[in-house]
Formats: sequence, C-alpha cells, structure tokens
Amino acid sequence: MKTKNSMAALSFAFIASAFTHVQAANAPSTSVVTQENLSTAAAQQLAERATEMARSRSMNICIAVTDADGHLLAFTRMQGAYAGCVEASIAKAKSAARFAINTITFYDLARKENLAIGTIPGILPAVGGVVVKHDSNVIGSVGISGATDLTEQKLAEDVAATFR
Repeated sequence: MKTKNSMAALSFAFIASAFTHVQAANAPSTSVVTQENLSTAAAQQLAERATEMARSRSMNICIAVTDADGHLLAFTRMQGAYAGCVEASIAKAKSAARFAINTITFYDLARKENLAIGTIPGILPAVGGVVVKHDSNVIGSVGISGATDLTEQKLAEDVAATFR
C-alpha cells in the first residue's frame, strides 16, 4: 500500500513540477515586449476597401499594406494602374510604418525646409503613406500610388480611418 501511495505522490510531484516549469517559461519577461501588429486578414480587408474606394473615385492605383515594421502584408495593383506605382506604393507604406509617421510630413519638410530628408535611408518624402493605428499604437500602414498627390493622400487617410 505504501508503495502505491508513494508512487502516486511521486507522480503528482513530478507533474506539479513540470506544470510550474511551463508556467515559468510562459510568464511575461521584462526582457521581451509584445508588439501590436496588423493581421494579414485585416491587411487584406484594408486593401479591398481601398480598391472599392478607389473604384468609386475613378482611380486606378496600387495599394500596399504593411505591418508595424513595414513588411508587406497585402498588395493590389488595379487594372489600368501604371507599372511605376507598384514600388512607389510599397515604399510609401514602408516609410510610414518604419518611422511611425505619415509620409506627407516628410514631403512637407522637404518642400518647405528644403532639407535633404530624402537622402536618409528608408524615408520617402512623398504623399500617400499613412499609418494605421490601434488606440495610439502604430500597427501598420497603407501606401497609395498611381493618382495625383491630393487624391492619393485623401484615399490613404480614408482607408486607414476604416480600421477598427
């Protein structure tokens, strides 16, 4: 009898020890932080919304959606959009996400202050790159290219504003 009870106690102790180890391994660390990010599904939805909005505004554009680090999650080139807007839309989205600021800010600085801001790696002084936020955190971005400056900027802002 004592052997069965001893084995049961030993088994329970082993399981409890293993469970405690797993809990400790999954406990939050002060050395690791969690970053909020746009999901691939949400990025695809934003690209679809941008396409619908652009179509309703008679625009043929390229749409890039990135995560918070500027990595491409979704891309659409509408029929009739010129080839040059592919890289431009991606560069706008990357620049906005990586610096957590709308690219129109860089554009305005370059124009008004005559700064060589465009020579800084990763910064694109152009309109049409807008951050997507959740609460106050930048979780991704939208880059629009293929239309006039003002229409690209307005569409990018409108698309980003649809994120919930």
